Amino acid sequence: MEFYQQISKYYDYIFPTGKDQLNFLKEVAGKPPKTVLDVACGTGGYSLELCRQGYNVTAVDLDNKMLEQLGEKMKADGSSVEIIQANMLQVDQKLSSKFNLAFCIGNSLVHLENIQQIKEFLSNTKKLLENDGSLVLQIINFDRIILRDIKSLPTIENKDVGLTFERNYNYDKQNKSISFLTRLNVEGKSYDNQVPLYPLRQDELIEALTAAGFKKLKLFGDFNGNEFDEYNSYMLVLWAR
Repeated sequence: MEFYQQISKYYDYIFPTGKDQLNFLKEVAGKPPKTVLDVACGTGGYSLELCRQGYNVTAVDLDNKMLEQLGEKMKADGSSVEIIQANMLQVDQKLSSKFNLAFCIGNSLVHLENIQQIKEFLSNTKKLLENDGSLVLQIINFDRIILRDIKSLPTIENKDVGLTFERNYNYDKQNKSISFLTRLNVEGKSYDNQVPLYPLRQDELIEALTAAGFKKLKLFGDFNGNEFDEYNSYMLVLWAR
């Protein structure tokens, strides 16, 4: 938590809102107005852009500093996103409305501790969707990480602000966990962090979604709709209904 509070003011430089991601979400949601739930929203780049384009958006995150950044951006352009501070496992307790689309992207899902928590989140989220509602998930392709013994991801660099964000993985097969080690270098300072991630693989995710009541599942290797390849795809994007 402390690390994410420290980097909240740099978050948009590290993870800018992507056009491909936004177009994918809009295609799944359908034409506005639709109700959209952004889980683990960070500073809310996608929430804000969807709101600007006519969607009714609720944004949820655990970190208050991230949500403060979202609030400041809302004031700046007059957007109206409902903001809720909550743990991913508490989302269903905070909401009573139904959504046409819920999404959790940016590898946020695997910050949950184990497959039991992931199953709980998926089941709770399914209950928040309209009968024809959709869930979009995006995580790193952990099949590739494990099968190819990947130790790091490409460093993110933003030359405009002199920022680099290093990302390294250490897979513990015995405990079925990945230590995610990051270093943010910016303004002459370095911020180090280490968090455990659950290495969720495609078969396990599909099984968990099916158990949660989702009937139709589509896997992609990116937000452009390319085919998922467990050995080569950098990410796993999943559309569930």
